Amino acid sequence: MYTLNVLNDSTAVKYEKFTFPAFRYVLRSIDSQKSVIALAASYLEQPVGLALAGIREDDSFAEVLSIFVEPAQRCAGIGTALLTRLEEELSQRGCTKAKLSYITGKSTTPALERLLQKCNWTYPHPRMLICKGQVETIIEAPWMKRYSQIPSSYSIFPWLEITQEERQAIQQQQETQPWIPEDLIPFQYEKDLEPITSLGLRYQGQVVGWMINHRLSPDTIRYTCSFVRKDLQKMGRIISLYAEAAKLQLQAKISNVIWTVPVAHESMVNFVKHRWAPYLASIGETKGTFKLLK
Repeated sequence: MYTLNVLNDSTAVKYEKFTFPAFRYVLRSIDSQKSVIALAASYLEQPVGLALAGIREDDSFAEVLSIFVEPAQRCAGIGTALLTRLEEELSQRGCTKAKLSYITGKSTTPALERLLQKCNWTYPHPRMLICKGQVETIIEAPWMKRYSQIPSSYSIFPWLEITQEERQAIQQQQETQPWIPEDLIPFQYEKDLEPITSLGLRYQGQVVGWMINHRLSPDTIRYTCSFVRKDLQKMGRIISLYAEAAKLQLQAKISNVIWTVPVAHESMVNFVKHRWAPYLASIGETKGTFKLLK
């Protein structure tokens, strides 16, 4: 019979392989991170599963970061038990809502969706596209070449060179006449940005666009946040930023690129599906679901 236990620093290390690499560091300091719950399943004292969740600062909202059961132990109710117990633990800590997001198209996706349905989570809805490719191929797209040249009234500059006055101008305008979607405000993505390909766009001396990127590995850059002022979008200026970033990435001999497109940005979603697709290695999708906790 399997058993479930909440992990601490001394017991968590042997469960690291059961979560994503990006979350493994969390298991090394659980005792000091009150905002993390790691729930383990074991069978005959051997690790067989893990559910990991993080709690937001206000203690009322949680995110399930990962849930995994050893393949040989699946279809035995362990996943259901882990998720159910995790919900109980979150509720006991004052959380009223939990959310979960996942990538579709994987071999484990059907089992995860059955588990969510069984535990009465909401029907999953699309959240964003995940685009992956090689910069050598992407840069060959005809519109990348077409928009690589920009009129003299525009200039592209390294984002690290933005001035304090320009920062203040963006913030003040956003406060009085909001013009940037909340999820595309650049300053929230500046930590550990990739300096080679993180760029800004000026029009008539004013900052009107940006691309903030991050290095995921020695050979992969994530294009994290890109935006151009709405009245300039139809002119393809955001493609100019992509083209310049791709050129700089190619010069730096960094092969792979990945970026996401939230489904709320419908025009970019359509552009990816109908124009980018032939030049990408893959287009994936993430979905999201949530549950109100008792």
